[in-house]
Amino acid sequence: MIKQRLLNLIAMTICFVLVISFLGFGQNNVAAQGKEIIINFPSIWVGKDSKTKVMDELVTKFNEDNKGTIKVVVEEIADYDAYEEKMRTSIAAGSVPDVFITKAGSKIEPFFKSGKLMDLTSYMNEGWKDIFVGNILNTATYNGKILAVPYEFAITPVLYNETLLKDAGYNVFPETYDEFFEMCEKLEANGIIPLSLMTSDNAWTAMLWYSQLLHAIGGPDIYEKGFDDPAYVEAAKVLKKMFEYTTSDAVGANAAVAAGHFLSGRTVMLMNGPWFIGRIKSEGSGEFYTNVAVANAPAYKGGKGQKGGEVGFVQALICAGKQKDKDKEVAVVKFLKYLTEPDNVKRLSIDSGALFVIKTEMREGDEMERLQKQMVELSNNAPYVVPHFNMSVKQEVATEFPQALSSMILGEKSPEQFVETLKEIDVR
Repeated sequence: MIKQRLLNLIAMTICFVLVISFLGFGQNNVAAQGKEIIINFPSIWVGKDSKTKVMDELVTKFNEDNKGTIKVVVEEIADYDAYEEKMRTSIAAGSVPDVFITKAGSKIEPFFKSGKLMDLTSYMNEGWKDIFVGNILNTATYNGKILAVPYEFAITPVLYNETLLKDAGYNVFPETYDEFFEMCEKLEANGIIPLSLMTSDNAWTAMLWYSQLLHAIGGPDIYEKGFDDPAYVEAAKVLKKMFEYTTSDAVGANAAVAAGHFLSGRTVMLMNGPWFIGRIKSEGSGEFYTNVAVANAPAYKGGKGQKGGEVGFVQALICAGKQKDKDKEVAVVKFLKYLTEPDNVKRLSIDSGALFVIKTEMREGDEMERLQKQMVELSNNAPYVVPHFNMSVKQEVATEFPQALSSMILGEKSPEQFVETLKEIDVR
């Protein structure tokens, strides 16, 4: 009797173990049973973002192709400020999402320093890095390790109203700043305001012009030379002169005001990036869109920069949290590689109007938006691309720039004093 009970107990135990194994329970059976790996992806490319449609299609296709093994779960956060706050909070708490988006420069430094990002160096060295343009991976490298994937990119050339320029006798955009100011004089003589400038918020359009002037005068390595280089004062003098050819409300105006003047046809030129193309098409009055063209900023006579040098920057990088599970690490890398496949990137670029740092080849039948195509051509032909001023200085200096600029334009500071103000903050 006891023997029979023992045999029954053994049989029941074996059955229980078999059931457990069949259901995939137990830590040692996860890999063997092919348990689906979940990748959490809090994303800002949702809602009204221009990349939402194709990005959603790409994630859906990836999940379909990897059904049962990998699933990307998108956490939609449409508010940019809320998104950045969530990412800052996560790093402060000592953790990061599986995949997330961040900006270059000071925004990504805390993540680089945290030790919480996946080291992608070995994967990049397997041939993945060959699809990226130029030396752009430098923006994602920290202490010799590639810790992120550069993705969305932008240059900020001159957007100009071709029709208004032709009315002043110019069929092409001026090559030099001497010619540029001659054109400004002719435009004003015709009752046309040449430039959309601003000094409020981050003084965006004026800051971009200052950035262009700095490298045109001082060369592409100007930020390495520091504020003692004479290019900083010379660029300030030229920028101050530009404010003689802008709207009367430029001092104190924000980006919305500057953009509004350009979109309504009140000004001829606005410096901005590819994200602004959608507004030109949707908000420009009448046939405004067909009148807009793209050009390099002028060259500076005697300057150390080259004609065609651009101010540009990586707008967004994709990061991955460090994983303890090797299978999940491989799955995350598979998803990142999928997002950077040239054909997927091309779809995203054509549909959204955004530019990316992945090499793509246009084929017959591919239709890229007209202004976007012009920007791509300028980018491809640029002898160099340098970041804008605000990305290249301390945050405190960038914060002071609008106020110091306003003081210079109003005559409260000389160009020399303008630069000295920024320098004093820089050395604190």
